[in-house]
Parts: sequence; structure tokens; C-alpha cells
Amino acid sequence: MKPTELEVISLAREAVTSDATLKELWQGLKAKDLAERQRCFLALQTLAEAYPERMHVHYWADTAAMLDSRSIDDKYIAVALLAGMAAAKGDTLFEPLLDKYFGLLDDNSLIIPKHVAMQSGRVLKAKPSCGRRIIGYLLNIEQTHHTPSRKALIAACALEALDRCFELIEDQGAVIEFAKVYAEAPSPRARKAAREFLKKRGQTPGS
Repeated sequence: MKPTELEVISLAREAVTSDATLKELWQGLKAKDLAERQRCFLALQTLAEAYPERMHVHYWADTAAMLDSRSIDDKYIAVALLAGMAAAKGDTLFEPLLDKYFGLLDDNSLIIPKHVAMQSGRVLKAKPSCGRRIIGYLLNIEQTHHTPSRKALIAACALEALDRCFELIEDQGAVIEFAKVYAEAPSPRARKAAREFLKKRGQTPGS
């Protein structure tokens, strides 16, 4: 049975003070039951967003190691949880991981690059000092090995994420030009994301 939002929030709150619950949630990421894995992941993701230090102290290394996994599920989990933990006070571990994290934009799957792009805005908000590097990774989506249609979908996810933190971007002009490229993309989602992004900035495709 799919976990409810209330259940997820309740588990996350419990894990704030209970080491036993936190451990159970982490171990639950490997549960055979899909609903249980989802429940544990969503609770940990909620915890990482609300109390990043709690996750950072206990599971940073284990989560970072999952970026090297062959499992799409492992990488998906790591990308989400690390984006939350990046906001932990005093963190010095995420910046050295940037190349590996955003290198997954070139992952052989489509799921993981899209997920990295979706999380990019959260990472940018957590690490504004790394903004130029983060934007650089995203603007180089065209340099990945993906097909044009896949690149467009990944770019759409990136634009949707950057739209929510545009004020933090130093070189806004470069991102606007990036959006213009995808305003005529083969992907309907990419065209919509790009055109809406441009409209909010008073820009039009092809201008």
C-alpha cells in the first residue's frame, strides 16, 4: 500500500530524535517490499530536507557511496538525499562531490540525469557559492552522449528547477540563451518548459 503523506511526515519526525527509527528507515531502503522501500525513502528525504544535519552526521558517507552503485534505485536515492544534506550547516563534503554528482547527467539511463537536473535547484540554493559550476554542468547537457530527444527532456527538468531559484543565478543571460535553444526542441515538455521560462523573463523564442 502506498504510504500516505501523513505517515511519511510522522516517520520523519520520529527519526529526528530516535536513532532506532532512523536506522530502521535506512535499512528499509533495501526492503523487498516496494511500498516499504518507498515509505522509508520518502521519510528520509523529508528528514534530509527539514533536518539535513541529522542525515549528514549519520549517513553522508553511505549515501555518497551510492552514487557509484550500478543500481538505478541506489543512485536515485543518493541524488535526492544528498541534495537535502547539502544544506547542512558547516558542510564541507558536498563541493568535492560536485563533479561526480553532476557527472550523472551523462548516466546511461534517462531516469538519473533527469533526477539530477530536477534536484539542481535545491543544490544551488544550498550551495550558492558553487552556482557557476552548477550552472556550467547544466548548460553542458548538449555535450552528453544522450540522443537529442533525451537531452531535451533533461534540459526541461533543469529549466523547471532553475525557474524556482533564478534570482540566485549569476549569469542569468546564459541560462536564458540555454532556454531559447530548447524552445523549439522535439520534446513537447522541453518546449513548454523553455517557453514558460522565457515568458517569465520577458523573453520570446528566437529573439
